[in-house]
Amino acid sequence: MRNVSVRKIAFLLLFPLFVIGLAGTAFAQSEDEAVKLYQQGQEAQKYGRYQEALSYFEKSLEINKKLGHLQGISANLNYIGAVYDSLGQYEKALTYYEESLKISKELKIPQSVAGSLNNIGGVYLYEKRYKEAEQKFLQTKGEPGLVAVFLATGRHNEALKLLKNMPPEWNSDNPYRIQFYTQYGFALKGVGQLKESSSKFYKAVSIAEEMRQKVKGEKTGFLGGGYLGGRIRAYKGLVASLSERAINGETKDKEFISFGKDFPSNAFYFAESTKARTLLEAMVESARKSQKVEISEDLRQREQSLINQLTAIENLWDDAYKKGEEVLKRLQERKEGLTVELNTLIKELRQKYPRYAALNYPKPIPAEELPLKDNEVLIEYAIGDDASYVFVVKKGGVKNLFKIPIGKEALEEKVKSFMEPMNTKNYEGFSVKEAKGLYDLLLADALKEVHPSPTPLPQGEGANVIIVPDGILGLLPFEALIVKEGKDYKDSLYAGDKYNISYYQSATVLALQRGLKENKPEKMLFALGNPIYSTDDLRYIAWKEKKENVLIASLNNKYSFRGLAIKPKWGKTTEADAGSKIEFPPLPETEIEVKEIAKIMNVKTQPPDVLLSMTANETELRKTGLEKYKYVHFATHASLPGMIQGINEPFLLLGQVENNEKDDGFLTINEVLDLRLNADAVVLSACVTGVGKEVEGEGVANFARAFQHAGARSIVVSLWEVASDPAVEYMKAFYGHLKAGKSRGEALRLARNE
Repeated sequence: MRNVSVRKIAFLLLFPLFVIGLAGTAFAQSEDEAVKLYQQGQEAQKYGRYQEALSYFEKSLEINKKLGHLQGISANLNYIGAVYDSLGQYEKALTYYEESLKISKELKIPQSVAGSLNNIGGVYLYEKRYKEAEQKFLQTKGEPGLVAVFLATGRHNEALKLLKNMPPEWNSDNPYRIQFYTQYGFALKGVGQLKESSSKFYKAVSIAEEMRQKVKGEKTGFLGGGYLGGRIRAYKGLVASLSERAINGETKDKEFISFGKDFPSNAFYFAESTKARTLLEAMVESARKSQKVEISEDLRQREQSLINQLTAIENLWDDAYKKGEEVLKRLQERKEGLTVELNTLIKELRQKYPRYAALNYPKPIPAEELPLKDNEVLIEYAIGDDASYVFVVKKGGVKNLFKIPIGKEALEEKVKSFMEPMNTKNYEGFSVKEAKGLYDLLLADALKEVHPSPTPLPQGEGANVIIVPDGILGLLPFEALIVKEGKDYKDSLYAGDKYNISYYQSATVLALQRGLKENKPEKMLFALGNPIYSTDDLRYIAWKEKKENVLIASLNNKYSFRGLAIKPKWGKTTEADAGSKIEFPPLPETEIEVKEIAKIMNVKTQPPDVLLSMTANETELRKTGLEKYKYVHFATHASLPGMIQGINEPFLLLGQVENNEKDDGFLTINEVLDLRLNADAVVLSACVTGVGKEVEGEGVANFARAFQHAGARSIVVSLWEVASDPAVEYMKAFYGHLKAGKSRGEALRLARNE
């Protein structure tokens, strides 16, 4: 790790190297282990893998406490605090920082004391205790921290004055450079210098992209990782500055010509850069295994030559650092020139060999290159701190760019307030006024020129609206927003009544899916429903006794799954837990649902195509080749992480009897990621399957994302609890329209209207 001076660091903890004991003292094995764990924690934290980092730091702390190494303990405490800081648990972070500060003062290590004080100042900053934060940063001369306070309080000229005196040295670490250029960009934007601002943001984004390219393994937390709110702030700042330049009437800037034909397209490109990147890369990796595309020999040779030269430069990098600034500068200029050449080649490949480009260069593509149909409009959102932006994209590029005059915090408040009645099952509390307000805010301007779909919709008419959300908008059902208020919620006109609405995690994922060669599925329908959850269930007893199956109407809550810890994975359940045990009752209506849709699709209700009752368990599911089916349907319970002890991710609850030892009866998101599908649609007729954790720069990590990763072309999910009997009627209508030849989106809309 290259050294960075103390003056330059705000929230970069001031323990660049972990040293225990006196110089020259031989490390004991336990000391080596503490160092190793600490360094692993630093690496995990650097790339946003916070839970993993926390585990490493806590293990290192445990060893250092046993050894009595105070400096090591102080460093561990500081980094544990930083993890909680990044997770938004500021009071917990503060506790660890203050413990670390106490030890640092005892040891009389100025650098360590300054590190803890800076981190405490960072917590105050995030809690909007600006005066206290400023005092801490003045005490330590933490200039980036002071800049952050000035930016947060609108003192942009003061921020600029400081920034002009603290530019990165030629050998500064990339994390500091990203932080510096991001802050500079926001300061310039604050005083209205948008051209200079977008240039600074672009420098930060370029460094971040280079860093990300070098990450080995999991990249999900990369954009959310980093200092001062994460690396994603550079992208959001760039989107905002480019959007404002477009709104102000500027047309183009040669610095951004590679990213689209004009400023709206440039801003769209960088908005796309913060959406579903790891999903895109995972889908590409999977597709590469089955799809090979050749290109012309001259293009192949040009490509290989550029890649070889860029690889050679990477191998020279460390040596250039040792030789000094001039050597490094020449190498950097050479690299930038080759990168421009490669980007030009990629653009040519996208025009001549789009599938090859998609599989080998999984990056955002300019709006004008999106494969949209004539009757489609894509609406993409980019949420900023103080304002948000809406891109309206049709075939040929960005047609309109709108500014929403509220930022992340205010938008989150509005969406949470609107969603609360659905989440708490207080349906009478649904607010027509809030639904109309959100429509006016988010959709009204974007849909002004969009031709609505008539009801019923003649085949091929009307516009299909594709939503690419950002942040909390990934949990908002846009169909439920109100276009025209009536007397009450029953008498109002909804967006879902007027438009065919579907969702993608990113426009680039849409382009990839449309560019890949589709293999026709061999079979029509796989469906699973009404699993057995208890060995006391009459169906299980009948099966054991080799009798005919009992009537499903005889099922009741006596045969529920109650979260008992019958497998080690679930953790222990004690008598003290009895009052809080979750209960999942049998779902006889899902058996009716599965049988009805099987009848509609002319599929016999028997394994392997249909799994009911005894066969609806994980072991039988794994015997089924799901990649063979056009439609995959799950009708069972689903739930969120933390509902069952030891299950820390969303899951579909399968049968709990007659599973193999390795199967626990839960189909979790991570297990879905390992599936291989070729389905036109996966339908999850279950509760809260569309809910998940929002990941900065990636979207909502939910079942829709997981099944898309596995190869499904579309997924039907629910954002709240599903009422069982209406769900049966809904699914019968949906599959009936599919059978009649309607598109997936139109079948869904017609079923919803019915």
